[in-house]
Amino acid sequence: MPCNWLQTQENSIDPVHFEWMHANWSRRLRGHAGGYAPSHLQLAFEEFEHGFLYKRISEDTNDQHPLWTIGRVCLWPNGFFLGDHFEWRVPVDDENTLSVTWSFIRVPREAEPYVQTTIPTWTAPIRDQDGRWITSHVLNQDIVAWVGQGRIADRTQENLGASDRGIALLRRQLFNDIDAVQAGRDPKGVLRDPLANQRVFLPSDSRDFFLHGLPRAEYQRHPKWARLLRHFIFHAGQPDWVQQAHQAATGVAIEALDVLDL
Repeated sequence: MPCNWLQTQENSIDPVHFEWMHANWSRRLRGHAGGYAPSHLQLAFEEFEHGFLYKRISEDTNDQHPLWTIGRVCLWPNGFFLGDHFEWRVPVDDENTLSVTWSFIRVPREAEPYVQTTIPTWTAPIRDQDGRWITSHVLNQDIVAWVGQGRIADRTQENLGASDRGIALLRRQLFNDIDAVQAGRDPKGVLRDPLANQRVFLPSDSRDFFLHGLPRAEYQRHPKWARLLRHFIFHAGQPDWVQQAHQAATGVAIEALDVLDL
């Protein structure tokens, strides 16, 4: 991607972007003329050992919802963890970034015990055949926001708001890490003890589903997880052979995704 890695990582501590970059924009791309996605009502940002958490309450949730009680992980220094996928933003140079996504699709209980012998990988397109940015999938929409800031965002022109408190936390930690390294100390997130570097626990707002799954019929009716069962929502360009492997594993065929429906 033709942009600096930091403007992609700042996206991982910005909860409100979901409301506009994904939900509302996708509604307009689908031709939906009426109304907006549920607005954010309350935000919180916390630091923990392996990064930062963002938490949110929107109009369709409350303070008992896992997105508020647990939150999502900005994984330090260049990752994002949502339970169903990791994202790593790897600097190539100052003006280019390699974005790596690892996705976990839970098989229905009927498919257990499931043994996966290979991990499908592919390079996803970010532009269509006419050279236009692809906007149909989650990460493709994010990419438009990242590269739309230019190769290196001019932060002197910013006007940060209350929802950008997480971005301020992230930048402050970067400066603290620079000071630490200059003083001969480790930056945040370094694990030197091999015993501490085993099955590192990360908070997840959907841990029970990932651990225990659902029967196929219930899975297919679920308002959230059915999307991952029927579509690969993260990147455009999933190859046919990967879709076939998905169907063999889950018993459910991947359906074409023109535009996200979140």
